[in-house]
This record gives sequence, structure tokens and C-alpha cells, in this order.
Amino acid sequence: MSKSQRSLTVRCVGGGALEFPIALARERGPKRVAGDERMPEGDYRIIGPPRKSRFYVFIPIDYPSRADADRALEEGRITAEAHAAIVHAHRKGQLPPQDTPLGGTLGIHGEGPRWRGDLALNWTYGCIAVTDLAIAQLAKLVRPGTPVHIAD
Repeated sequence: MSKSQRSLTVRCVGGGALEFPIALARERGPKRVAGDERMPEGDYRIIGPPRKSRFYVFIPIDYPSRADADRALEEGRITAEAHAAIVHAHRKGQLPPQDTPLGGTLGIHGEGPRWRGDLALNWTYGCIAVTDLAIAQLAKLVRPGTPVHIAD
């Protein structure tokens, strides 16, 4: 996924690729803390199955990553206990705590009725938004463990 190109590229087993336009988060730059309305940058994984949401379908990612936690601990933005909990969850392949100062509940989702047709705007709170048609297609293709790379 490239924020600067406003596109999500899905590389399929066998070599094919699909590309989808995306809506970005309201604020620019990498996510640092809960509520900053920024999209994370780095390597993540799909952590659970797609589920219905007010944005049609939501596919969760395992934010915050170990790298996010390491950086936040080094910069004093989280405690050693919060860091340990995030690391522990990643080691077990589980969703990391979503209530640390880094925030959570991020993923890929559709537009839903409120934002339909507005992918050219920056309206998410940190998630990646695609059209409802695209999220329905993605929900059929991705599985927990699928890697997600978010670049500027």
C-alpha cells in the first residue's frame, strides 16, 4: 500500500496483481499515538477475518507492530509493560492490545454509505479505505496472516 500513490496493490499467489485507489487518513505522517488520525507505516499482517462494519466490511491488521512498540518504548511514548504486552501478543500471533497510548482498531475497510464516492478525500482516522466493491473482493482473497506493507 502506498500513501503517496493513494493505491493498494494486492499481489496474488501465481504472480497476478490487483490495484485499488484508497482514501487516506485525515492527517499526514506515520501514526504515533492514539487519536492522531494518522495511518501507520511499516509491516503488518491481517489479524482476523473480515467483519461487517459501518464501513461495509472491516479487515483488521495487527497494529501496533513490534517495530511500532520498540520505537515508542525508545521514545518514551509507552511503558515497558505496554511494550511487553504488544511483543507477547505478536509472539503468539494474536491481536496486540488496542488500548495502549499507540491506539488500535486499524485495518482496511470500505466506504459505507457516509463516504461512498469520496476516495479522493482524506477522511479515515488511520485506516485504509477502498470502495465497497473492492473490500468485498479483498474479503474473499485475504486470510489472517496475509502480509500488509504500508509505505509513505
